[in-house]
Amino acid sequence: QLLDVAARLLRDEGEAGLSMRRLAQDDQYGVSGEVTVTALEKNQRIAIEWPTPVEWTFTPKGNDTTFVSIVASGFTGTDDEKVAQALDSTEGFNLVISACKALLEHGIDLRLISDKNPDAAVSGT
Repeated sequence: QLLDVAARLLRDEGEAGLSMRRLAQDDQYGVSGEVTVTALEKNQRIAIEWPTPVEWTFTPKGNDTTFVSIVASGFTGTDDEKVAQALDSTEGFNLVISACKALLEHGIDLRLISDKNPDAAVSGT
């Protein structure tokens, strides 16, 4: 999943730098896509192409808290298609960041991703 890729990118920063290109794969849904890191500033920013640009910025807020901002861009097509892509992207990143927050802060797997569309899961996962 994309978060696994992001975690590997942060862990491997010293070894591969910005030349990193990874395959993000979700075995549960049988989908994959190439992720290219375009910027990586540890504890500050991650920027990728997958295929459109996405950038995470991390802003310390004190008391061991961090504000995470995610900006997705590069949507194409008609105005209606761009709006649909932006809404889909917003929904997806909100689910992922909410799941991460629950897991990191409370150790709870909310299953937000798998529960969103259980009928799309590949059999046996």
